[in-house]
Amino acid sequence: MTQRPELAADTRQASAGELAAAPHATALGIGEILPLLISPDSGRALAQERGGKALSDGENLYPQRGEPYLLLPGRLQQYFTDRLKVPLAEYADDAFMQYFLLASIKQSGEINAAADDVHYERHLHRLRALLAGAEGLVLDVGCDDPEIGASLLPPAVRYVGLDPFCSRETPFRLIGVGEYLPFKDASLDGVLFNTSLDHILDWRRALDEARRVLVPGGRLYLCTLAWTERAGLLADSVHFHHFREYEIFGALEGMGIEEVRRYDYKGNDHRHGLYLAARKPV
Repeated sequence: MTQRPELAADTRQASAGELAAAPHATALGIGEILPLLISPDSGRALAQERGGKALSDGENLYPQRGEPYLLLPGRLQQYFTDRLKVPLAEYADDAFMQYFLLASIKQSGEINAAADDVHYERHLHRLRALLAGAEGLVLDVGCDDPEIGASLLPPAVRYVGLDPFCSRETPFRLIGVGEYLPFKDASLDGVLFNTSLDHILDWRRALDEARRVLVPGGRLYLCTLAWTERAGLLADSVHFHHFREYEIFGALEGMGIEEVRRYDYKGNDHRHGLYLAARKPV
């Protein structure tokens, strides 16, 4: 049996309110990031059309949904919906439909953890410590609430969030998925996966996309649950993947792993919190 890694037992916490009140990153709007955006279909640069109500590459159109823009590839836009189909069996045979079913459920108010949950507040403290050295423009993939994402990063950072959810009344972010990041090559200084990688269907492609959009020397930040052989076949209706550590490190081969932190999670012996930072080679 594989020896369990040594885990830190740091119980310090940070509430969402405390983070919001402290100096933190500046969230950018569409005008500031538009020069960096590309079509997830063609890879061509985007421009605003219809009085700013849509983005286009001259062939494909990406409409605005409230504040965000729907930057999904055209073949996937059919799956995006604000309303669940009935019967739900219609989702059974298509992985992306199941993906957006989960998104729709979360839009209705379903959450993974309450904002004042002690384990969630410990996670916020640990992630803020990991991100203390972040700089430049950082993309938060699977950001959920971009206000929380921005509050975790240092004040000098410029922030943009991307998420497949749209109905929450939160500040500007892009509607998209990690497998198709709508950014130019080498355009971002940092990419963050804050407990989102295990919700992404093709997570290896998402990591490849992160590597593509990072500038040389840019940093990838990742926190997720790492599962051990003790996990067995546990039922789990929230996560698409149960990662083993070797899967994560194998997918990051070629990146310079700069920092790895492991934390106890709820006293479990079948999983633990994994926090890491990796740098794209120069």
